[in-house]
Amino acid sequence: MSAGIIQRNLVVGALAGFGELLRRFELEVGAARLQTALGALGVVDPADRFSVYWALRSSLISRREQIEAFDAAFDAFWSGTSLDELPAPAPAEDAGAEAGVSKGLVAETAQQSFDPADSEEPGEGEDLEVGFSAVERLRTMDFRDYGPDELAAARRLLQRLAPALPQRRSRRMRPAASGALLDRRATLRSAMRSDGHPIQLRWRDRDLASRRLLFLVDVSGSMEPYVRPVLIFLQAACQASRRVEVFSFGTRLTRLTRELANRNPSRALERVAGKVPDWAGGTRIGDAVKEFNRRWGHRGLTRGSVVVVVSDGWERGDVSTLAEGMKRLQRAAHTVVWVNPLLGDPDYEPLVAGMAAALPSVDIFLPGHNLGSLEDLAAVLASLPEDRRGRRAGSGRRLRSGAPSARGAAAEGRGHRAGGPHS
Repeated sequence: MSAGIIQRNLVVGALAGFGELLRRFELEVGAARLQTALGALGVVDPADRFSVYWALRSSLISRREQIEAFDAAFDAFWSGTSLDELPAPAPAEDAGAEAGVSKGLVAETAQQSFDPADSEEPGEGEDLEVGFSAVERLRTMDFRDYGPDELAAARRLLQRLAPALPQRRSRRMRPAASGALLDRRATLRSAMRSDGHPIQLRWRDRDLASRRLLFLVDVSGSMEPYVRPVLIFLQAACQASRRVEVFSFGTRLTRLTRELANRNPSRALERVAGKVPDWAGGTRIGDAVKEFNRRWGHRGLTRGSVVVVVSDGWERGDVSTLAEGMKRLQRAAHTVVWVNPLLGDPDYEPLVAGMAAALPSVDIFLPGHNLGSLEDLAAVLASLPEDRRGRRAGSGRRLRSGAPSARGAAAEGRGHRAGGPHS
């Protein structure tokens, strides 16, 4: 075994011991942070205390209030204090969702457990959910069960969940490693380095641009428990890109893009509440879709866009109007996604008249009842193909939250779409 491998194994063992030491000082570090710290230690002298300190501190902690505990742990680590000489770790306090970030929302996970003392006393036969992270609980809890505390904790997670915009082929060209178009100017320029001989050919290909993303959100009474988390999610989406448009509908259609573009989430929601006149009222989905096609589709807003309808499908108007409006919407759009909170129930079937009338014109059918389902929605939107050839018209593919197919749903049928490119 080479000396380099031996030294790396020693560093890995020491780092694992330091991670256990940090937990004794009530600092939770995940595997991703330890992997980052291992890479940082690989570029510094492991015998230099100053370099090792800053490599570990910059990799393992991210908040100012953790510095004091980290310094104490590092001093004990560098002085060679054994774990047996340290007191046993105290039960972790309930840090809520702010201390942890779910694995699907960002690249790293900071798992923190609930304090049993903060929860209600369990009865006989009931088990405490020890080790079940606060963030995981928020991800799986139905929005109907959210209280003010859960909504406040989920807001911080939803603001990090802005969906990546779908891509489309642009008419602009960009340099490429290979392509159908020869870049003559770049080829001749590179030939000057080889006495005029074009030894290396240069190519150009069509660039990728962001596709417009449209949201139509049902704000009727039956959707009230789900609307507020969805609007927080959409406020983050509007902050991430100007190519996101948001409309609400109940008994009338209202454009909310300008209100949600406010950087302050609380102020944005206040403006939305003042702008929407039909909040928690009736539902006329068909009339809203018809009005959207007439006013905004006529301006070309729908053409080539990804349209996401968030509704439970309860229609109090004429279902034939809804069916015709959805057909027109699908003909112009790149993809139509319907997010139904009721789909989170395993026994749900789209049997209500409104949902049954709209589903033939829906390409992807997703749940929207919790944080995990919105995470799946963001993954599906980011993985949509560049043109319409991967979409099965009217298929209404039904995807459950957390299902493996949800993350790659849009790429499932590449090369099977009917119709040509639509940008």
